[in-house]
Amino acid sequence: SPPGTRGGHEWISTGVYLSPGMKTYVAIPAEIVNKDWKIQIGCQTDRLTEGVLKRAPCVHEHFPVTSEMMQVWNLWGGLMYLVVPPKTKVEGLEVIVQMAVPAPYYKSGVTTAAEWSLLRSAPSPWAELEFENIILTVPSEVVRSLDRPDELAALWDEIMRAIADLAAIPHKFPRKERFVADVQISHGWMHAGYPVMAHKASATELVDADHMRTQGMWGPIHELGHNQQRGCWEFAPHTTECTCNLWSVYVHEEVLGINREKAHPAMTLENQKKRAADFVAGGRDLGSWSMWVALGTYMQLQERFGWDAFKKVFAAYHLMTTFPNDNEGKMNLYAETFSQAVGMNLSAFFKAWGWPIQTATEEKLSMLPPWSDHPMVHMFLLQQQ
Repeated sequence: SPPGTRGGHEWISTGVYLSPGMKTYVAIPAEIVNKDWKIQIGCQTDRLTEGVLKRAPCVHEHFPVTSEMMQVWNLWGGLMYLVVPPKTKVEGLEVIVQMAVPAPYYKSGVTTAAEWSLLRSAPSPWAELEFENIILTVPSEVVRSLDRPDELAALWDEIMRAIADLAAIPHKFPRKERFVADVQISHGWMHAGYPVMAHKASATELVDADHMRTQGMWGPIHELGHNQQRGCWEFAPHTTECTCNLWSVYVHEEVLGINREKAHPAMTLENQKKRAADFVAGGRDLGSWSMWVALGTYMQLQERFGWDAFKKVFAAYHLMTTFPNDNEGKMNLYAETFSQAVGMNLSAFFKAWGWPIQTATEEKLSMLPPWSDHPMVHMFLLQQQ
């Protein structure tokens, strides 16, 4: 029973796989015929357009649900899904698939340990683990030896709740996030979206709780962070590859118990200080304020005001209805919102980071005590010497 899907289409897993070219019939309840539902075969939905191809450019198929008996297939084979249109609330639907291959499919709170001990060796080459707020689609070989999917589920549930906490949104996601592994993806080592796409090589780290707890998983959380970014507090292109890392730092420290300096080589104190110093030496040019340099700004705020300040700021944005469209306007709104959240005038701090803080913003915040000993003051003094 899919939850009300907000925003986009939602894939509902069936736990079955169709072999390449295999055709089957699917019996569909009358109430969803011609209502924009689809049957999807295959979960690797990236279309590949360039370079050397390791697979065909398109390996999934969609069949709009137009009758109560549908014949479906995919030349490349694939897991079968029902694709639910946005803002649809349906419960207790039964879809009957005539013939298919069972997949190693684990669903929290549904699949028992005894069922999993049999299912994990099911013949499908792709497996799915469905937890409270996330669904992982990985090559079956990485789950064949997974003895305790319930322990992995508990860790992912904790991670996803932490992601929600930082974003100041309810723990239950309106649509579960998805990770899908593939032999090749459209861009990057991983990329955000629905689903988040990752290379096959990353699949192991998604299903190994011990590895997650000891080595961390910066990349996957970075992508889930992308899915939490909002245009109203994003200053593209400066923060596109920056603010998503707030979630990486938060999850590593708060859930996995891995300090930020160990979570990513770029996060050592030495590297952070050097980037800030180089930025100041370069004349605080906003053009070079991006990615790791920009993350330094947010980390200095976090070190002084804690994660609660960010939660308050993100919560404040949920209550706003109108936003500036330009970066200058958005940056001033952010400086103002953060200042109000912490009860301190942060104008000088943001100006020290090269932000275009307007006189009007400074006047609005002039009643608040200034943050006069912010970290960039010391940079300025060092520069004077």
